[in-house]
Amino acid sequence: MKAVCIYVDGGKGHYVPAKAVSEELEKLGVETRLEEFFDYLDIRWIGRINKLFWRTMLRMPRLEQHISKHNDSDSNGMEMAVKFAIKHCMRMLYADFDEFRPDFIFTTHPYAGTIISEMLHSVGSNIPVYYFATDVFSAPVAAICPRLRKFFIATEEGAERVRKMGQAPETIVLSPFPLQKEVAESPKLSKKEARKKLGLDESMFTVQLNLGGEGLGSLSLLSALLKSDIPFQIVILGGFDDAMKKRIEGIASGAKNKSSRIHAPGFVRNVSEYLAASDIIAGRAGINTIVEAMYAHRPFLITDLVYTVIPSAEYVEKYNVGWNASEDKDKQLSIILDLARNPEKLAAMDENFKAIPIEYSAEHLARMLIEDSSSLRKQS
Repeated sequence: MKAVCIYVDGGKGHYVPAKAVSEELEKLGVETRLEEFFDYLDIRWIGRINKLFWRTMLRMPRLEQHISKHNDSDSNGMEMAVKFAIKHCMRMLYADFDEFRPDFIFTTHPYAGTIISEMLHSVGSNIPVYYFATDVFSAPVAAICPRLRKFFIATEEGAERVRKMGQAPETIVLSPFPLQKEVAESPKLSKKEARKKLGLDESMFTVQLNLGGEGLGSLSLLSALLKSDIPFQIVILGGFDDAMKKRIEGIASGAKNKSSRIHAPGFVRNVSEYLAASDIIAGRAGINTIVEAMYAHRPFLITDLVYTVIPSAEYVEKYNVGWNASEDKDKQLSIILDLARNPEKLAAMDENFKAIPIEYSAEHLARMLIEDSSSLRKQS
């Protein structure tokens, strides 16, 4: 059996789940290729424009919410994209199929799910296309497509939303969330063990400030924490560059509280160790980061919120495992100060994580793909 797993290069939100599933498919004996969507169809120039636009929007969250909301209510854009792909990209798709001949396609991005399934339908192909909604708690309108074989989503709330948006109920499947391998397979460490392993202070209240895969999150919370009377240990993660490092160093040098400590490793692979070492995670509401925090039983303080993940804020507050304080800097600081002064509140929240009805398993999702595609082959 062969499969193609497709993502879109725009941060880690779509790449990480696609990679996790592709690795598990390989383990289960499926020859798998992991492909970037715009590269796969040989329209890299559109991919570069898409990435530039997204990075620009991440720097302006309020504008992003307005523009994305407008785009999400307009289906004309996706119809035009499908027509363009059918007219200009079929050659690349045929060329790959002649060479590799996949039995199914799995994707973690709505562009790929909708466009490729419509391309295949236009030529009468019966190769199934499976889409996993990485937004977990909802999905953009662009993801709704009658040609998808299955529409996988990890929460009941998300499944209900996409059903109301028009996705055929018989295609919607509640599925596990495909955690990245490093998080899923890492041994569980206590806070003390993790901090010791990472060279962090074992007794200080520790805030993980996550700037996102693009490293474009705000540093306003860092500045506020360093002005408080309470000493904090602040761990800063994200794909940031030298300019961001200099900004962090500049803020740190002017810190009012000289007892606070800053550890800024940037992009790391040992995510689970940093999760275990933290008392609270704060930052941009990236779905991977939020789900991984829930898996590790670490509350999440949302400081920046993009349109597509607004339902994630509702979810963390519904289960009382975090807070939505986007654009409210005073609220962000007061929440962390309160927890630092009253650590028993964190202990009380731990029980809330056990009530979250999400399964975490890339292997289980990979097996679901194999089982369904195998049943189709037998039918044909």
